[in-house]
Amino acid sequence: MAKKTNTDKKSFYEVVFQGKPKVVRAYLAGLAAGSDKDATVFFSFQDGVFHEGKVERLSELLHVRALDCHVIVDSDTSTRLKKLAKTLPETTGMKITDHRHIRSASLKFEFEAFAKKYNDEIVEVFKNLPSGLRLNGYSHDVKLDPSAEGIEAYAATHDYEAKGSGTVIGRVDLMIELKRSFYNLPLIKSDDIELKLA
Repeated sequence: MAKKTNTDKKSFYEVVFQGKPKVVRAYLAGLAAGSDKDATVFFSFQDGVFHEGKVERLSELLHVRALDCHVIVDSDTSTRLKKLAKTLPETTGMKITDHRHIRSASLKFEFEAFAKKYNDEIVEVFKNLPSGLRLNGYSHDVKLDPSAEGIEAYAATHDYEAKGSGTVIGRVDLMIELKRSFYNLPLIKSDDIELKLA
């Protein structure tokens, strides 16, 4: 359902549904299929987006938490959902409890590599971020120890050791695509994506 694009002018919204995730997913799939426009929809629980707000934490503490589903949508889908919000509980049994503009997103990461080729692969990812994403607080350190050459991978010392960390900041759809790309680079460890909401 998600469509990748590199235009910097796209805007996104976090919409919180109260209802079963399967029902929300089916409803949004139907909404997208019935529209004449492409819809961009990401589910926070699937794409590693941090989605616990103050209201959810308080509800958890009071043991009255309702089933909720956090979704990230493009501006056209957001507009359609705002129009449908009043009739949603009656027609579907779901309701929208929050609907906020996403100003930006951030993703903290770190990596450790014990071979130059893996380090180069990872560094290339962060050197070639798409327009709409930028690095903040990036650090990268390489240590060479020729005396440890030939020691197996699980040893305490290595002849080549690279470490790096930082934060990527920018547009949420591009951030989700970046985080997905980390599945093919298991040496990169990242936190959940954090949203900066308006």
